[in-house]
Amino acid sequence: MEKEYSKILESKALVRFEDCDPFGHLNNGRYIDYYLNAREDQVRESYGLDIYAMAKTTGKAWVVASNQIAYLREVKFMETVRIKTCLRWFNDTDMLMEGQMVDVNTGAIISVIWTRFAYIDIRKGQKATHEGELATLLNKVAVLGEGKREAYFEDRVKELRQESAAQAPTQV
Repeated sequence: MEKEYSKILESKALVRFEDCDPFGHLNNGRYIDYYLNAREDQVRESYGLDIYAMAKTTGKAWVVASNQIAYLREVKFMETVRIKTCLRWFNDTDMLMEGQMVDVNTGAIISVIWTRFAYIDIRKGQKATHEGELATLLNKVAVLGEGKREAYFEDRVKELRQESAAQAPTQV
């Protein structure tokens, strides 16, 4: 029987003092750390994929090629947030992760990130190809499947804002 994998992974994070600016808000640059740390833990726990062990045994790993992030509202010191991530698409050498930071009480989206990763052969210092079991796993978990999708980050943020507004409870 083939194993089923969740395409959208979730975990919670507590915003720490050292990650905040003088106003008590999560520092803009630290959002990326929260997303990357969450994704790393989620992938290891849900897919059994330890990216550091893989790098040691295969000599291949992903490096961040680009980030796009939208900040929709502030996150404050000692606030607990839910971080949802997914693999939107992949091709032979690249992949795009989407992350959403969500308010645990209201479900409102706090921020959205797209991170593009390039798969690199560390020993050769050049792009590597997703192959074998790794390519099979990526095929099973990618939301949009294989192949780069022509999409614009700003359009996706607008779509998520509309979904979030539609799900918001109406006040009586």
